[in-house]
Amino acid sequence: MPGQEETAMLEKISQKLIGYRVKAARKAKGWTQDQLTQGLGLNDRQSVSDIENGKRALKPDEMLSLCDLLDRDIEFFIDPFAIAGEAQFSWRAAPEVPEDSLNGFELKAGQWIGLLRWLREQQDSRASALKRALRLSAQSSYEDAQECAESLVAELDLGVIPAEGLIDKIELELDIPLLFVDAADDQSISGATCHLEEMSVILINRNESEARRFFDLAHELFHALTWDAMKPDHRESNSLENRNKGKRIEQLANSFAAALLMPCASLDKLIDRNRLDDIMHLCEVAARLRVAPVTLAWRLLNLNFIDEATRCSLSQEKQRLSVSGPPKRFSLTFVKRLHEALENGRLSARKAAKAMGLGLGELTELFIEYELTTPFEL
Repeated sequence: MPGQEETAMLEKISQKLIGYRVKAARKAKGWTQDQLTQGLGLNDRQSVSDIENGKRALKPDEMLSLCDLLDRDIEFFIDPFAIAGEAQFSWRAAPEVPEDSLNGFELKAGQWIGLLRWLREQQDSRASALKRALRLSAQSSYEDAQECAESLVAELDLGVIPAEGLIDKIELELDIPLLFVDAADDQSISGATCHLEEMSVILINRNESEARRFFDLAHELFHALTWDAMKPDHRESNSLENRNKGKRIEQLANSFAAALLMPCASLDKLIDRNRLDDIMHLCEVAARLRVAPVTLAWRLLNLNFIDEATRCSLSQEKQRLSVSGPPKRFSLTFVKRLHEALENGRLSARKAAKAMGLGLGELTELFIEYELTTPFEL
C-alpha cells in the first residue's frame, strides 16, 4: 500500500490530473482501456474511462496496481508538478536532434512548467478564463498574419523598437509565462511553445544569438496565440535555410514574427529612403531592431523596399554581437515566486531542487544570480 505521505498527496491532487497521467502511462505502455480494465480487475471499460476523465477517484490499492501494471513509480501519478498527459509541445529543433533526446528534454522542461503552474496557483494568479487569441486561421494569408502583428505592436504600445519591451508585454499583458533555458547542446534546440488547458508557456534557448532569440520568441508567440485554431506539429526545424520552406502554419508564424519585430511604422522611422542601397546603414537598422541582417533583408524585399541584388548583399552580412550577453536563466517572475514559496514554507528545498533538476548548491546559485538570499539552509 502507498505510504502516508503518498496517500496524503493522492488526496490533494485533483482526480482530473491523475486521470491525465493514467491515460498517458497507458498509451505509453501501448495498452487499450480494455487491457487496463482487465489488469485492474474492474467490471467494465467505463470505469477506466471515468478514471482517465477525472470522474472517478482511484483507491490507494488501485494506485499501487497501476504502478505495477504500467511500470511507473507512484510519484508519476501524484507529483504535483507533473504535466504528463495534458501538456502539448511544439519544438523548434535542429533536424539532427534525435527524437529520444528531444523527448528527454521535454520531460525536463515539463517539470519546470509544472512547477511554474503550481507556483501560480499558490499565489492565486491563474490565467484568465478568457484566453487571448489572434483572429487567424490556417486559411489566413501571410498579409493577414502581418496585419495582426502590426496591430499587436500598436495595441501593446511596443514603440519603435518592439523587441525592447516585448518580453515584459508577453508576460504581464498577455499573461504568457516565458522561460529562458539552457538547451542540451547550445543551439540544437531553439525553443518551444507548451500548451496547457489553462495557460501557454514559451521556452527560449538563452544561449542563442540575440536576433535568433527574439525571432524565436515572436514565432512562438504566434503559436501561443493561435494554438486552438492552428495546432502546430510537435517539432519543426530551426534551420535558417528551412525558415521559408516549412508548412503553411510555420510560414504564417514567420510572417507574423517578421512584422512584429519589424513593423512598417518602425522601418519608416529608422530607414533613410535615400540609403536603401547602403548595406552598412541597413545593418545598423537591423542591430537596432534586434534582428539579423538576413531577416531584415527578406522583410524589406517582401515590402518592395529593396531589390534582389540588395537583399543578397544584406543577407551575407553577419549579425552584430550583443553587448548584454545571454539573459538570466528562467525568468525573474518565476525565480521570485519560487523564492517566496520556499521562504514561506509552502515548498521544501528538496522538492524544489528535484523539480528544477538542480542540486541544492545549484539552486542557491540561481537565487544569487537574481540577487536573492537563499531561503533555506544547506
